[in-house]
Amino acid sequence: MLANFAGVVEANNKLVEADQKPTLVFADAGWDSIRIHNQIAAVIIEKGYGYQTDVLTGSSPIVIKGLRQGDIDICMEAWTDNIIDVYQPGIENGEIVELSINYDDNAQGLYVPTYVLKGDEKRGIEPLAPGLKSIKDLPQYWQVFKDPDNPAQGRIYGSPPSWSADEILRTKMETYQLEETYDYFNPGSDTALNTSLVSAYEKGEPWVGYYWDPTWITGKYDLTLLADEPYNQEKWDAGYACEFPGVKVTVAVNGKMVEKAPEVVAFLKNYQTSTKINSELLAFMQDHGADIDKTVTWFFSDYEDLWTSWIPQEVAAVIRENINPDQTPVKADFTKFPATLSFSLGIYVEKVISWLTENFQSVFDWLKFGVNGIVSSIKKILAFIPWFILIAFIFLLGWKVDQWKSGLLYALMAFFIGALGLWDEMILTLSIALTGVMISIIFGIPLGIYMAYSKKMETVMKPLLDGAQTMPSFVYLIPAMIFFGLGTVPAVFATIIYSMPPCIRLTNVGIRGVPIAMKEAAYSYGSSAWQVLTKVELPQAMPTIMAGINQTTMAAMSMVVISSMIGAKGLGENVLIAINRTDIAMGFDAGISIVFLAIIIDRITQRISERQKND
Repeated sequence: MLANFAGVVEANNKLVEADQKPTLVFADAGWDSIRIHNQIAAVIIEKGYGYQTDVLTGSSPIVIKGLRQGDIDICMEAWTDNIIDVYQPGIENGEIVELSINYDDNAQGLYVPTYVLKGDEKRGIEPLAPGLKSIKDLPQYWQVFKDPDNPAQGRIYGSPPSWSADEILRTKMETYQLEETYDYFNPGSDTALNTSLVSAYEKGEPWVGYYWDPTWITGKYDLTLLADEPYNQEKWDAGYACEFPGVKVTVAVNGKMVEKAPEVVAFLKNYQTSTKINSELLAFMQDHGADIDKTVTWFFSDYEDLWTSWIPQEVAAVIRENINPDQTPVKADFTKFPATLSFSLGIYVEKVISWLTENFQSVFDWLKFGVNGIVSSIKKILAFIPWFILIAFIFLLGWKVDQWKSGLLYALMAFFIGALGLWDEMILTLSIALTGVMISIIFGIPLGIYMAYSKKMETVMKPLLDGAQTMPSFVYLIPAMIFFGLGTVPAVFATIIYSMPPCIRLTNVGIRGVPIAMKEAAYSYGSSAWQVLTKVELPQAMPTIMAGINQTTMAAMSMVVISSMIGAKGLGENVLIAINRTDIAMGFDAGISIVFLAIIIDRITQRISERQKND
């Protein structure tokens, strides 16, 4: 009996010990390969060692910052050369411990789709740059890679701004004198960069830009890395005048992990793969609907010799048993929604977008050309005006719609933006926002009027407007990128979709709010429907319509900032770079400039709206 009692106590102690094990948090820096490695390691850690795991998502510098602070425990893919500014200090301070090299046989640099060099007979694509072999040949072919925002130059898609490759490539542009013929385009994020490459490849269009392996894209698409001088440390130090060295991609943990989970640390010290394995995993994942679980299951099945070499035999045996359990009846769990009833609406939306892209690309190209022309024209006008005259105009406008004190305040705010060195960025941000607002008004007010005249139209439009206003603004960036690529034009279209609903809705409300007796009186005097609209309804509804224009303008300002994630330049780009680099000074300067610009626009449009009410 005592023996049985002792056994029960020992078992209970083990359960208590297991319950006391901390939850280990993985870093998700946003790309698929790190998610696959997170899942592989999580399976081993949970099923083999009894820990619970969680994931925190952020850009590369942000998750490394979290790793240093202890908010994150494990980073399965630390691209050390690309995050050296935040990674190396963590190593030196003991906040980060490198456990192993996940892989270091990767490549990075400037890539082009192979059909650009050799053509593609199956797709009917002729070679566009048959003599392009190396980076040094690019100036000869800048017209092949024309920048849609600046047709006088080519476009090279750069590295995401948070990576050290961004600074390296900018220096290479100067070293090889590429800035004379090419614009270095900031894609905003690795997701936007991927989208631009995939979109160009699917359409058979020319593309040149920074990329790396392993990714599912390099595993699935035929890309060619442009040649460069062989790597040499002296050349590298003198302006990066040679190819990128292989990046050491490490498995790194927070410094306290050695004491927190020593057996997990021992396992991760053995964790090692290769670029080839990662490319195969990513290609498999892409071919199976981006299903990480299927990919990881395939890995454990096909790479058993590899993963069993990382851990003791007894742990491997436990994991085998857990990932290949006996076929026993599974008790129904009614607390979870059944997977068999799950489906995705997004698949159908994706099919519609693909169909539109395939069949109406010429229309999108025409729209792209037109919108780009409007933005460029507004930008040229604003840039042509001397800065002091523009500030004086802001002062006079503020004085006219309110009082001289307000005008002086707005002028000082504009001056302050210029003093921070962000005048050109403000002009570009204003150009994109004004274009979006102008197009929103041109289409929004007529739609609002039609809604006011038609109950059926109102019934159809109301749920659409509700959805447009409640949908997360980031979602609009996806179709904008697919239809129009990256840069200014998709930013304008995302801005239009996001900012137009208030204009439509409040125009409808304003027209419907006009007293019926007033309209009947106008008709009784022989006025036509057009005269009633223009002479009675619109003037009476103008205060409400102006309120809608004010809301549209503020929505456009917020969307222009978010659009920096798809390569839109301006103040939003500075904010994005500051976030990725955790640069407080840059972030504050750009942020306060956006605040000042928004206040100027908001107050002026509000005062105009209030004047309409009083009149």
